[in-house]
Amino acid sequence: MTTVKVINYTDSDFDQWDEFVRNSRNGTIMQERRFIGYHGAERFEDCSLMFYDARDKLTAVMPAAVKKTTEKIFCSHPGLSHGGVVVNHGFGTSEALSLAQTLVENCRSGGFKAIEIKPVPRIYQHWPCDEIDFALRYCGFMPVYTELATVLPLGEITTENYFMSRTARRNAKKAENAGVRVRESVDFATYWSILEANLDQRHGARPTHTLEEIKELTRRYPEHIKLVAAFYQETMISGVVVFLLNSRVSNCFYIAQDYDYQQFRPLNLVFYQLINWGIKKGYHYLDWGISTENKGKLVNYGLFRFKEEFGGRGVLRETYRLGL
Repeated sequence: MTTVKVINYTDSDFDQWDEFVRNSRNGTIMQERRFIGYHGAERFEDCSLMFYDARDKLTAVMPAAVKKTTEKIFCSHPGLSHGGVVVNHGFGTSEALSLAQTLVENCRSGGFKAIEIKPVPRIYQHWPCDEIDFALRYCGFMPVYTELATVLPLGEITTENYFMSRTARRNAKKAENAGVRVRESVDFATYWSILEANLDQRHGARPTHTLEEIKELTRRYPEHIKLVAAFYQETMISGVVVFLLNSRVSNCFYIAQDYDYQQFRPLNLVFYQLINWGIKKGYHYLDWGISTENKGKLVNYGLFRFKEEFGGRGVLRETYRLGL
């Protein structure tokens, strides 16, 4: 078995880390230090790791932080939708098994009582990476949370096989005929007021990101984070914040509408145009994100149904855990 050694990430590794992620098999902007850093050092106790092979070549990185519970837990960075293990193209089964064992030994010696890992979903992989999942299971990790996202395989769509429902098509046309127009916008302040009202009224919740945080992220990634909004007579009435996480997948991170204009069905037109934009730009998938809550224990049937009307279908998002 190939020997893999591990070191803790430090700020001096910033450039090397981000270059590695950009050229990896399964990385997204979410695993870049430039993205992770928007949280600020005081919010999370970072314990990210870098893995090297016998020739001292960087072969994998793992964004992580200390999960503060009654136990000290090493976990995929809590500030990210997914973190997992990001690997290079030479990374194979032997390296994966060595990495998993090295990770366990490193966390034991560091006083951690458990490890939790949330892998990058398969649709984001440029090349298969299931060596990681195999190695984790081989070393005793088991899935403890299973969530379900809805995705649309844009690269497979033709006019003959596209399963968008008649209702979704009709509602998109209804919005267009009513004068609703969809375009990219930089008016995050107006959109955030719509989003916050939606989440408060329907879930008693707030967005994961504050308005200032999303503005900071767009400053860091102006070509990767977009607000696509629907307007009626120049009034913003709905939209979606799209994270272009890598060249394969566009991710719908926040979806909201002003319910005073619900009769126009503006979100149907937003998604219809976003799907066609993604196809033209060569993206493989549109990821609507999860419609489960409380780590997969609750199912939002209405939200699943809405996404599935556009042809979207389920992709698992799992979290692995090992007690130490």
